Amino acid sequence: MNLIVDIGNTRTKVAAFDKEEMVWQKTYVSLTQMKHDLSKLEINNSIISSVAKQELTNFVKGILPKALVLNFETPIPISNNYKTPKTLGNDRLANAVAAYRLFGNSNTLIIDAGTCLKFDFINKNKEYLGGAIAPGLRMRFQALHTLTANLPLLENFEEVVLIGNNTETSMVSGCFNGMQHEIAATITAYKGKYKDLQIIITGGDVSNLEKMDFSQKNSIFADRWLTLKGLNEILRYNVEN
Repeated sequence: MNLIVDIGNTRTKVAAFDKEEMVWQKTYVSLTQMKHDLSKLEINNSIISSVAKQELTNFVKGILPKALVLNFETPIPISNNYKTPKTLGNDRLANAVAAYRLFGNSNTLIIDAGTCLKFDFINKNKEYLGGAIAPGLRMRFQALHTLTANLPLLENFEEVVLIGNNTETSMVSGCFNGMQHEIAATITAYKGKYKDLQIIITGGDVSNLEKMDFSQKNSIFADRWLTLKGLNEILRYNVEN
């Protein structure tokens, strides 16, 4: 069994894979609970991906001393053509690897909606070229609240309208519809440059992306666990090679 540990700034995602199949997944805030749960698993191989402080990474390494710790020097099954690979987020690279495994030698655009809205592209020659980083939906709401004197902090919303008739609905219209048009325009730009483009959406806000109206929506593949699957593919590649 392969164990995947994806350490974020506030939460840690853990998943177990039997070859390519994810058989168990849990998100932790408590490291003590995570350590307790992991002690019950029969683990053959493991990988740690972290964007958190070194102390947190070291704690997990103490639980999994033989784990592969992902960094820019870790062998991967695709070519990384990013000009500054040391600064590339592990999640972006893992998403590209997962996209390659899903669609083979195809031009693929990955849209990852979480804290940030990230676009990543891997071409049909299995070369990761890069993409774009923009504020995610919640970050847009936070910016409106933090950088102005009177706008509230919106954390939840139910309805999206084109014409907001109060402050809250106007903020939702601006942030949600603005992000929707940004994504649609980006997809159009990629489709104009790369033929037979595959599109994947993922991330913690994937449910909001699924609510958005794209003309290309029927051809978009959604996978909430794309990053974990990509990390598993990187682990498998290193174990098998």
